[in-house]
Amino acid sequence: MPIYRFIPVQDEPEVSIRDWSIREVTGDDRSDKTQHIVGYIASRNSGRVTSAIQSFDRSKMCITTNSGRLYYLVGPPGFNPGIEHVWLNWKIRYQIREEVDVTYQYWRLH
Repeated sequence: MPIYRFIPVQDEPEVSIRDWSIREVTGDDRSDKTQHIVGYIASRNSGRVTSAIQSFDRSKMCITTNSGRLYYLVGPPGFNPGIEHVWLNWKIRYQIREEVDVTYQYWRLH
């Protein structure tokens, strides 16, 4: 799966994301833990790792990230090898040392 540059929020304020999971990470500097959506954007035919999650509206299955973008979680959580490729590259770029899959915190009531 190709790796693309950041798309400005004003160009794409809302996105639907499939085959998603939520990963909690700690960087090399051992700063605060952050949570990120890892998933597939069908409209762009690409995987994505989001900026840190700020809020979650369970009734709409909508997450707002640090960038201000809204992500609508479509369908159940999922796994896609192409998306994992994007995730691994993101972890290297941001020097992630620890990760935990916390998807259950967002999907457990469904």
